[in-house]
Amino acid sequence: MMKITEDTINNLKNTIKNSKNMTILCHHNADPDAIGSALSMQYLVNLLNKNCNVRVVCDSISALSKSILKEYELSKLVEVEEYPKLGDTVIFVDTSNLNQLKIFEEELSNKNLIIIDHHKKTSLYDKCNLKIINENSTSTCEIVSYIFKYMNIFPPKYIRELLLCGIVYDTKHLKKGKGNTFEIIGWLIKKINYQKILYLLSTESDISKRIAHLKSCSRMDIKMVDDYIVSLSHASSYESSCAKTIVSIGADIAFVVAVKSKNREIRVSARCRPSVSKKISLAYLMEKIGKMLNGEGGGHAEAAGLNAHYEKGRKKEDIIKEVLNICYNVFKEEIKKDNSIKKND
Repeated sequence: MMKITEDTINNLKNTIKNSKNMTILCHHNADPDAIGSALSMQYLVNLLNKNCNVRVVCDSISALSKSILKEYELSKLVEVEEYPKLGDTVIFVDTSNLNQLKIFEEELSNKNLIIIDHHKKTSLYDKCNLKIINENSTSTCEIVSYIFKYMNIFPPKYIRELLLCGIVYDTKHLKKGKGNTFEIIGWLIKKINYQKILYLLSTESDISKRIAHLKSCSRMDIKMVDDYIVSLSHASSYESSCAKTIVSIGADIAFVVAVKSKNREIRVSARCRPSVSKKISLAYLMEKIGKMLNGEGGGHAEAAGLNAHYEKGRKKEDIIKEVLNICYNVFKEEIKKDNSIKKND
């Protein structure tokens, strides 16, 4: 069972009860785990403190999350806004670093900061007053579900369905589920039809997403590192989905870069097979590359990403080439380092 102490629960309750204005933030292109955990925390705040004005804010929402919100008529509860005015308490859910958000960092001073997450700890962790992080949890929705359980609060059906959507989505339809995952699902699923959860998560990709997948595949530069097939590509959008698709069709590891000229932003998504993650965690790899680009990276062993900014006036093509070269070279170095350690052992 996940370790949430009585002190943690009491601190969370007290912070919620003493807050007048609260902002719940989740990462860009918010997926079902981010949306499910954010709206569930909003419900909990409203339950414990009816006088608190609590907003859920993100700068963008994934197509799948939009479909789920539409199904429950909850779209208005998630505000899509860049650089929002923050409340006196800020809760970060499913967000491992500040580069995944479009906020003014200076606004975070003198605020109660809470993080609820299942990713590898980054610098954001040190900024927060209250930390509820479990890297062994399969999703943030799993952690939020345990928070409800420890508070002896059984949420309404629609909240439990949102939490289940987040859990099932992040576990790849339970393929990565652990003992704790199935335990909390057993608690959540009372009077819920599991087929509905699968239906909510089965929305067909829109045409723009499928085109992005095809384009990223056509742009692939394929290299070998030992016996691993390394795919290097770029996309205008849907970079994480593109990387996932490239691995699904044969690559052992994929790096997909997206350069956003509007905000001079670099995004890199990396995905790999378990055979790669057993040697090198992508969370570690993307954190290292992120620092080299003066940005931040993190995530999971098999799925991670980074965000960074680039100097004004640089050509998009040059940035893509440079970043992909860094990704390839760092991966190659880490594989050599791993092989060297094994030889010495």
